[in-house]
Amino acid sequence: MSKNFRPTAIPLITCDPFFSVWSFTDKLNEDHTRHWTGHRQSLSGILTVDGTPYRFMGLSSPDSAYVPEGKALKQTSVTVNATTTVYTFTHKACDFKVTFCTPLLLDRPEVFSRPVSYLFYEITPKEEGHAFEVYVDASAELSGDLVGQNFVGKQEPGHASVGPETQNVLCRSGDNVRIEWGYMHLVHENAAVTTRSGRTRFFKPHTSEKSICPDLTKPILARRTPLLGTHSNKLSDTVVFAYDDIHSILYYGKRPVDAYYKTVYGDFETMLAVAVKEADTLRAACEEFDAKINADMEAVSPEYAKIGALAYRQAISAHKLVDVDGKQIFLSKENFSNGCIGTLDVTYPSIPLFLLYNPEMVRGMMRPLFAFARMDAWKFDFAPHDCGQYPFCTGQVYGLKNGELLLEKQMPVEECGNAILTIAAAVRADGDRSLAEENADLLKKWADYLVEYGYNPENQLCTDDFAGHLAHNCNLSLKAIVALGAYAQLFDAPKYGEVAKEMADRWVKDAKKQNGKGWRLTFDRDDTWSMKYNIIWDRLLGLGLFDAAVSEEEIAVYTKKMNRYGVPLDSRSDYTKLDWLAWTTVMTDNEKYTKKVYEAIARMICESADRVPVTDWYYSSDAAQAGFQARSVLGGFYINLLAKKFLN
Repeated sequence: MSKNFRPTAIPLITCDPFFSVWSFTDKLNEDHTRHWTGHRQSLSGILTVDGTPYRFMGLSSPDSAYVPEGKALKQTSVTVNATTTVYTFTHKACDFKVTFCTPLLLDRPEVFSRPVSYLFYEITPKEEGHAFEVYVDASAELSGDLVGQNFVGKQEPGHASVGPETQNVLCRSGDNVRIEWGYMHLVHENAAVTTRSGRTRFFKPHTSEKSICPDLTKPILARRTPLLGTHSNKLSDTVVFAYDDIHSILYYGKRPVDAYYKTVYGDFETMLAVAVKEADTLRAACEEFDAKINADMEAVSPEYAKIGALAYRQAISAHKLVDVDGKQIFLSKENFSNGCIGTLDVTYPSIPLFLLYNPEMVRGMMRPLFAFARMDAWKFDFAPHDCGQYPFCTGQVYGLKNGELLLEKQMPVEECGNAILTIAAAVRADGDRSLAEENADLLKKWADYLVEYGYNPENQLCTDDFAGHLAHNCNLSLKAIVALGAYAQLFDAPKYGEVAKEMADRWVKDAKKQNGKGWRLTFDRDDTWSMKYNIIWDRLLGLGLFDAAVSEEEIAVYTKKMNRYGVPLDSRSDYTKLDWLAWTTVMTDNEKYTKKVYEAIARMICESADRVPVTDWYYSSDAAQAGFQARSVLGGFYINLLAKKFLN
């Protein structure tokens, strides 16, 4: 990754929607580290050289009980890869390298479902005769979200943990919320629990003190925010961060279910012991994966590789993988939108990443939707929007008022199309038809709905619901058409294919702009236009519904509409959506257009004044965030690699 690429925020610990810590600044020691929501969740780090402390992570503050003093160590670079973030620092006595690694290896669910992240460091002395020591800590803020909350710390040789004194597991749902139950863990030979008064005792070079607590057998009740800390005088070492959330998701019937790793290891402690033992082998596996995925992305463009590396951990860590009755359930959180869990129109744009590296995760996204669609609570003939509000997978909340789901707040054509296309793409990815066959009746019902209502949608919402209701939406019509074509292909149902082809031929005429190139935003307004991102599945699934000239003409329109930071979503505003903008690059094989799109997105990420995990909704003229951040839809950036897989 080039030195001139400046992410709006940098991933450090990225396991799931609750255990997700980022740096919102260019330098690791310019600010506190933060949860993806922006709430302070401080990690801090000190390198001492001959007894003098230099801060490499975190920020000193008079009201902080957990961040030590020390001048800022000079940072020389930061590189974000798919699974690792690497910082380098320099001092006249040494060079210092810190690597954050969250092994989100999608083909190994027993690994990526572990709530474990690593900090590796290496000191390279420039001359002899100097003494070095590294200190790292993590605040109890990572396990509590309430002011005045009391915490309990526990420690044993090589292992310390802290969590709220009162454990109200799965006590609330929401969007701008953090976890307030479970236990934050730190594993290192010198790990300990401390408070402000005890913290300075870590800063004694070459101390042989293993713990600052005299009695390791008793829990430590801290009325002030405690921290987990450790120190090492080795030239290279590893610190392990982990989070035991006890139970992960409240599932239908209000039963708590656990993270998937427990089906493999049985419990948190056993898993953590394995994770610690495998630290070095996982680091090597991640470095190998990072190099491979970067080379694949570089073949598209340098900017694509930079964006894709930044998107990888963000997209995956917006999910939680759990086990329900022996099935993998992969639940997304709709970050900074409304906090919904398992949102179908968030699943749909995210799937390219997961189709590439583990299509079973796509089926895992769809299982809870199908389950809810079969419940008495869902009374409609079209597909649901969501499954609840994270971490409660207990039934749709979007459009819910006084316990009733309002018809006018639903997305009928949108979600029917999303369900069919997502399943069809998963089958295309690995040939596994099991989930499609199990839910053939629902998919047929939703296909029939599209036959009747999909061509010229009534006034309703689509996935871009922030833009409001819209009637006669041409891009939504496209979704219905290609979904019917996909259904016909999936179930060898030629009658649906004939309907899809007839609709496609009609669409080309009815949606065509009479006074200009391209096709309209709505059938009834000639002075409009929009990105027709839904058409890509005609090409990627080989449906043959539309002539290639349609997409070629559309791309010519987008090229003329492009602003400094991308193409607007449609003619109503100059804001855009990163996922859909990326999807337009596979409508054709126009390498020049693809390069311009990813250059524009890279400029946005480097120049935006909004320092947040990448937003997917921003203004294409000034890079200002319109809303959303840290969302799973960035998995959509992998559409170019998926297109290569599907089309070759």
